[in-house]
Amino acid sequence: MQGMKREFIRWGILGTAQISIRAVAPAIQASTNGRLVAVASRDPQKAADLYSFVPGLRIYADYQELLDDPAIDAVYIPLPNSLHAEWAIKAAEAGKHVLCEKPLAVTVEEAKEMIEAAEEHNVLLMEAFMYRFHPQIQWALKQIHAGEIGQIKLVRASFTIDIRDEPENIRLKPELAGGSLVDLGCYAVNLCHAVYGQAPRSVSARVHVVKPGGVDLAMAAILDYGEGRYGLIDSGFEGPRRQSVEIVGDLGTLTIPVPFAIRNMEGIVFAMKNGQMAERNFPMVDQYQLQVEHFAECVLTGKEPERSLSESLENLATIEAIYEAAGHDWPIL
Repeated sequence: MQGMKREFIRWGILGTAQISIRAVAPAIQASTNGRLVAVASRDPQKAADLYSFVPGLRIYADYQELLDDPAIDAVYIPLPNSLHAEWAIKAAEAGKHVLCEKPLAVTVEEAKEMIEAAEEHNVLLMEAFMYRFHPQIQWALKQIHAGEIGQIKLVRASFTIDIRDEPENIRLKPELAGGSLVDLGCYAVNLCHAVYGQAPRSVSARVHVVKPGGVDLAMAAILDYGEGRYGLIDSGFEGPRRQSVEIVGDLGTLTIPVPFAIRNMEGIVFAMKNGQMAERNFPMVDQYQLQVEHFAECVLTGKEPERSLSESLENLATIEAIYEAAGHDWPIL
């Protein structure tokens, strides 16, 4: 992919997802190399109201109309999981670069089709795992890969929220490919891959599903990376909001109290080695802004993203393996 001869890219967004309103659209507006110029929604007035903080924004009543706009360079797709592949492929066919929310697709096969479309039309496709751009995660991974806590033996990662009072939440809808694993557990899967640099050799798992054809409301899995290296991960929709990561090496540990959804607060990593605890603090940053700036830099210069699509494929394969090990039919469409 060749770079573009301009100072910033012109963004479009498909839909009015909360993640877009609260985080990504403001991040684009604050970025040094991007501008939000258009949004598409089946309810244009709702979109105009929700994105009123963006001056001069063009509002389209149809996703395809936005993709057909020659004044847009890239699109951000925060649509329900079941729509990622369809609209990422259509965006690529329209010559638009694509930043797609996690998980990249519902299945490995869908993701492969998305990647093929991006390659065929010479556009950038990137999965939006914003937490990987936070300095606390980048510092922790640097320590790990430098061997500062020895050979990694265990990664514990948890992410749960409580949406029991939100029956219409799209995360609970099987037809939209919802579920705790694909919405929250995917962060833990992604982190394990970032630490070990590979997909697990085998998987054991359980999921909590309350009715036939329903989504998983909770998930717990053991990922076996061989040679005594494991990942213990869990996610859920029926508990207190919690997230945590502990990475255990044979020489020490790293603990990250708020590893994934960290906003409006400083980052902290606790390092334990030789019986001594050290605290590393990181200033408050907008990891969404860092993500969109990295994406735009790649579009403008032609450089490769820090995260490869092969990692995205392996993460999706792990998600499929977890569901299979738990006896949960996936996808439920």
